[in-house]
Amino acid sequence: NPAKITVSPGGSWRLWPFFRRSRSGKAMQPVISGTKSSDTEVASDSINDRDGNRSVCKTNMAKKKIKVLTPTSEQLASLNLKEGKNSVTFTFSTAMLGKQQVDARIYLWKWNTRIVISDVDGTITKSDVLGQFMPLVGVDWSQTGVAHLFSAIKENGYQLLFLSARAIVQAYHTRRFLFTLKQDGKALPDGPVVISPDGLFPSLFREVIRRAPHEFKIACLEDIKALFPSDCNPFYAGFGNRDTDEISYLKVGIPRGKIFIINPKGEVVVNHRVDSKTYSSIHALVHGMFPHTTSTEQEDFNQWNYWKLPPPNIDV
Repeated sequence: NPAKITVSPGGSWRLWPFFRRSRSGKAMQPVISGTKSSDTEVASDSINDRDGNRSVCKTNMAKKKIKVLTPTSEQLASLNLKEGKNSVTFTFSTAMLGKQQVDARIYLWKWNTRIVISDVDGTITKSDVLGQFMPLVGVDWSQTGVAHLFSAIKENGYQLLFLSARAIVQAYHTRRFLFTLKQDGKALPDGPVVISPDGLFPSLFREVIRRAPHEFKIACLEDIKALFPSDCNPFYAGFGNRDTDEISYLKVGIPRGKIFIINPKGEVVVNHRVDSKTYSSIHALVHGMFPHTTSTEQEDFNQWNYWKLPPPNIDV
């Protein structure tokens, strides 16, 4: 229910604005009915007669259009979406620029999809700050072997979700970097790119100064998780480069043994253990660490999990 959504100040997940404030400052409930949604307000002007009695002299009916970016189930069904990626185009008109359009993608996945989350800066790129600027000048600043590893994970039946605390104004450049990246002829697999809806400076302040990108990531991942059945956790594993990434992944139920943290040296840390592994060495073990989704083997007792997942706590 959008009316029950509360937005906390600072690090908020505000990609879908459920409420729009009118000029009078009153929050209005969104009404979805096709392309034209309106809310009717009744404004009454009153005067007092000589005896002090209040009487209504006129009533103005004002219609206000409320824009909502969250479609209903019926509207989604009318789009006839196919499984996987669907391209959509929003067309609108402005007084200065005339007719404009914005391209977007809608991903339709099954209820039992296994999702592997990957951070962008410092995880696919070699560092946080330079990873945002070096590709703009044509310098390859990506981690070695990341394209081969993620492609192998996708081939085993998993879906990749790219999550970044970058600002919304960097959406185009982020997608272009990810889907034009090639290493030895291998490209990154396709997947949704979810980034911060905040502006450039608030996003940089949250990530670089406050060091709290997990505030956005946790709220975002919990919203995505709520789209799936309550007894099914779609998140299978996560790749990141900071402790805040580990906090975010643990918060949404990813086991510690399935969280891969990349340090500045390009080494992969699993469960706070450095085994001098890289993306290339993990690629050699991809079938054990990411078994095919059609496999009937009990994953809790396979060779990788037996050694890598932390033992349970036992009260003696």
